[in-house]
Amino acid sequence: MEEKNFISKATDEESGSQVSALDTNKTLIIDQFTSDAQAEDPELFEDAKTIGDVFDHFKPSVEVEFTDEAGGTVSETLRFNSIKDFEAEGGKGNLVANSEFLSKQKTEMDSVAKVRKQIEQNKKLRDILKDADSKEELKSYLEYLLSELEENN
Repeated sequence: MEEKNFISKATDEESGSQVSALDTNKTLIIDQFTSDAQAEDPELFEDAKTIGDVFDHFKPSVEVEFTDEAGGTVSETLRFNSIKDFEAEGGKGNLVANSEFLSKQKTEMDSVAKVRKQIEQNKKLRDILKDADSKEELKSYLEYLLSELEENN
């Protein structure tokens, strides 16, 4: 008889077809995804028909602290309504989209990447940046434009 990996405390006779075998190429992570300290006495929730029912019942969330550019901390509550809410996907997943702080960071990173790409593709600008005097002149002009923008806001 082929041995299967089951995630269950039930004996083989009790489990029957109610528990699915865990594929050998899959990983199941079970952890506490909430700040609640009730891990000592976990709740048995048997009315769930779907994973969505579990999320609706437990409403998992966690308080996190991010460090901003200035070294300060930004507190935020991350809420999870589905498995997809845990996905980062290189900044394109729900984890980033559902976080105000992470979304802001992603937008800033995208802007920097876009400017860098434009600089790399712009031959005239690359030539200006190679010459020290031209580079300083461009830097002064950009600082002037930045100060004008800050004054108008």
